[in-house]
Amino acid sequence: MTMVKISVDEMKRIAEIHGLKPCRIRGTSVVNIRKNTSDKFEDIAWEEFQTVLSQRGLAVYKASESDYLKIMKDRSTGVA
Repeated sequence: MTMVKISVDEMKRIAEIHGLKPCRIRGTSVVNIRKNTSDKFEDIAWEEFQTVLSQRGLAVYKASESDYLKIMKDRSTGVA
């Protein structure tokens, strides 16, 4: 599966279509994307989501053949 880095704006567009929201795992600084409500997650603003990704050297990647999303190390920064 080929994963392509997408912008947070593109992530917002996909999130709107699929009912996804940016969140943080409660009690941590780990951000995620959720669809279902859970006590494990607390919703955050897109701005905070983007800030945490940037601070941690992360990016959102999308499968080229579907809307599968994954948060992982930003491969474009050259940091291993």
